[in-house]
Amino acid sequence: MQAGRFFDESRDDPELPETAVLRVLWMTAQGMVWPWLLQSMCRRDAIKHALQAELIWAPVGDHLGYHITDEGRRRIMAWYQDHRPGAGADEDADDWRAVTMR
Repeated sequence: MQAGRFFDESRDDPELPETAVLRVLWMTAQGMVWPWLLQSMCRRDAIKHALQAELIWAPVGDHLGYHITDEGRRRIMAWYQDHRPGAGADEDADDWRAVTMR
């Protein structure tokens, strides 16, 4: 399954951009934890990186989806503090949209 309609993989850089990993953390923190949902909204390589870096944990069985680790929560909260609306310069708007889709 390719990343779904929410994420344009044609814009991917050869290297995994930080915003792609932050997007995984954002979506997981927002409750988008089911594999089909997270995979339709995020890059697969970003999900894999987040798992390997132990920023999220893999689903357990059929009833407990992906979940964010304490380190993943610290990382997305630090990003949020710097990029939330009204907290920074206008150039943060592109990062905000890339991570949150808002």
